[in-house]
Amino acid sequence: MLMNLWYVGEWSRNVKDKPVKTKILGQNLVLFRDAEGKVKCLADVCLHRGGSLSGGWVNEKRDCVVCPYHGWEYGDGGKCKKIPSEGPDFKIPERFKIDSYPVEEHYGMVWIFMGDLPEEERYPIPPFPEFDDPEWRAVDSEYVWKAEAARVVENGIDIAHASFVHPEFGYPDAADQNFIEKIERHEWWASSSNVMYPPELNGGLFNWRKSIRKDKQETRVHPVWYLPGMTVRIQIDLKPGWHILMFDANTPVDEHTTRTFAIQLRSFFKQKIFDKGSVKRLKKVLLEDAAIVNESSPYYLPETLVNELSVKSDRFMFTFRNARRKLIEEKGWLIDTDARDRYQGRKVLTVPCPERREALEKGEGWVFDAMPSVAPIVQPVKITDTQPGSEHDVIAASKAAGEAVSD
Repeated sequence: MLMNLWYVGEWSRNVKDKPVKTKILGQNLVLFRDAEGKVKCLADVCLHRGGSLSGGWVNEKRDCVVCPYHGWEYGDGGKCKKIPSEGPDFKIPERFKIDSYPVEEHYGMVWIFMGDLPEEERYPIPPFPEFDDPEWRAVDSEYVWKAEAARVVENGIDIAHASFVHPEFGYPDAADQNFIEKIERHEWWASSSNVMYPPELNGGLFNWRKSIRKDKQETRVHPVWYLPGMTVRIQIDLKPGWHILMFDANTPVDEHTTRTFAIQLRSFFKQKIFDKGSVKRLKKVLLEDAAIVNESSPYYLPETLVNELSVKSDRFMFTFRNARRKLIEEKGWLIDTDARDRYQGRKVLTVPCPERREALEKGEGWVFDAMPSVAPIVQPVKITDTQPGSEHDVIAASKAAGEAVSD
């Protein structure tokens, strides 16, 4: 699980006048709206005796969330603003703070920055200009996977699996006809253009969907991945003027669980009467994928390609693996779950926020310890192979494997 990225914590419509609990990167969070209607996000734990703030309420001024255990109040920046038992004249120490995370609302979603990077150093929230474009009609859905987020992302951008997992998108005996036409790489996102030959569409009243696409008609599919939100965007060009667009933000709830916030748009039949069918098909695709991904081994995405085989059709997935690996090896943003688990149930560990970084740079203290992360790799690590006396460079081997499938 990677820190210092934006993730979706909840649908905007679900955060109203009461605290809302959510979980990202294995950490419980509390969301609430202040008097101005802005969503705030804090670590869901009181400094005093560890009470869950999400079980409390928002105060009368609507600027703080109140702990249900002893009434401590926490406001903007995670600062403790009130301790009822100490009286109104008590001066609360500056270090009485919990981690408070930047929040933005886009596309009907609450995006939370889970890290301590300054604003100018953060990768941006993925663009989605079609969301509020009247030329498109949107529906949404949600799904919880029993799988790591990176595995879910790879599944979403893999065109080869469509011929076997999704009957509506491909034929098994025609899998070798689909191909990647072009790949565009960037630091925190990449896109590709693919040509596919799927089956004829069926369904709808009087089987009207049959008129959209003929059997094995050449179809353009354009997947994009973004590191922020572990987001997958896929546009399917059915025919001129007829497009389906899927935008999935895949939130790592923990290392075993992913919560997908999915939005599907269509540029045709934009009347509300067709929404039910769109939602049904969106859920069907998610369930088809989950049946495979939830049972995949290993559970986590391998950090290198040394122990996993890749072929030409995996080229686009490798762009995601490579970008993710750089965040781990060069930036050190990977949460060290082994180190974290040593303190499970005995110590509060929270993902560091920008206010924590600023406080520590000023020499001020912080109550809770930071979530541990895996140190960046300075020198390639060599491991002993299964053959006695032989060694190989893991990083170099991984890079070579990636280049092989990228050619």
